[in-house]
Amino acid sequence: MLVAAYRTHGPNIILDPPQVTPDFRVALARWAITNNASYTQIAAKFGYLGTAQIYQWKKIYRNEGPNGLLSISKGRKPKMTNKRKKPTKKRSTKKKLTPEQNRLKQLEAENLGLRIKNEALKLLASMKQRTKNSPK
Repeated sequence: MLVAAYRTHGPNIILDPPQVTPDFRVALARWAITNNASYTQIAAKFGYLGTAQIYQWKKIYRNEGPNGLLSISKGRKPKMTNKRKKPTKKRSTKKKLTPEQNRLKQLEAENLGLRIKNEALKLLASMKQRTKNSPK
């Protein structure tokens, strides 16, 4: 199928596929049904490779006619039609911290960072010790 489109339309068909418009869908489906064309023949004629879409367009054209293809909207249907509004978060009234409290928070954060670093270094040292003592 890709080969047929490539032979007919050249390498541009891969990089620049045809623009899908309602008229394009109608023309493709009409031609495919009247000529009883395969997907390869459709790809060669129109340069469109979406077999699942072609199948759907032919089905809609048979059931609803050309108007069915003209009314297709682009994209996926939304799953939730009535979206619930998220409750707005109330702004917390944080008390302003005194300089001493700010300094205390800063020191606690630094202390935590140093503890983590210390544990990592201990773990690294124990891993080195294990590899040193392991038989080769």
